[in-house]
Amino acid sequence: MPASKTNVECAANKGIFVSSTGTEQGKTILASGIAAWWKSVTGAAPAVWKPVQSGVQWGASNADSYRLKWGGGLEDKQEQDIVSLAFSAPLSPLAAAARENVSINCAALRREGITRLSQGLPLVVEGAGGVAVPFANTYTMCSLASDLELPMLIVAHPLLGTISHAVTAVHYAREQGIPDIAVVMGGLAPEQLEREQECEENAQIIAEQAQVPVLGRLPWIPQPVMHDPHAWSSWRAQWVEAMIRVSLLCDWLKGRMNEVNKERCADSSSLTSDC
Repeated sequence: MPASKTNVECAANKGIFVSSTGTEQGKTILASGIAAWWKSVTGAAPAVWKPVQSGVQWGASNADSYRLKWGGGLEDKQEQDIVSLAFSAPLSPLAAAARENVSINCAALRREGITRLSQGLPLVVEGAGGVAVPFANTYTMCSLASDLELPMLIVAHPLLGTISHAVTAVHYAREQGIPDIAVVMGGLAPEQLEREQECEENAQIIAEQAQVPVLGRLPWIPQPVMHDPHAWSSWRAQWVEAMIRVSLLCDWLKGRMNEVNKERCADSSSLTSDC
């Protein structure tokens, strides 16, 4: 069962929880891009946190921890500062942890999230996979977002098949206690640009059926595939320039990352044990 929220003030928490309609929809690009954009707008990087990653190794160029660090311009951080738990198997956090004969301590993750919220910086949290991906049998990405009382930004596939997935994701998130939800469409590859109208139509239908703001379409700017600080600096500059043109998304983010956070709490304990 979700932990009590009595220690968290909804209006006080500044930040967002980035989720999606499924895996490989662009969450890591978006979360790191938001960090780079926020730093360019305010002069200070936000806090960035991914509770669990799986299927990658620390330091690998395809690891979410690596991409969040370099994409977000967080070169002064260690990957372990950004991601709390890492598992080898490319599975859901629940299944990947079970492969290593451990279980994820969901209460400790929640405490860590509250601690990170208390540090005074807006917090960008990236989930794993889609909104219902589990940390434990009864604790999902939405459970954590709801416990932290953070708004949720859902990345949706831009083309055919997205409507049902996006509407279902929004309804699930609401049922799990998240009232503040928005959707952003994923980017279109150059060879897909002729389908812009289809993406726009999908966005309109999602907005109407789910009664949720759809904030535009993300830029299509692939991240570097190897360690090259200059390439990452160039990527961040391109992303920031492109994201500024997605004005609805920028305005929505500013409204949620500028709120005053009053919460203070103790450090989290071990993150691997029974929920």
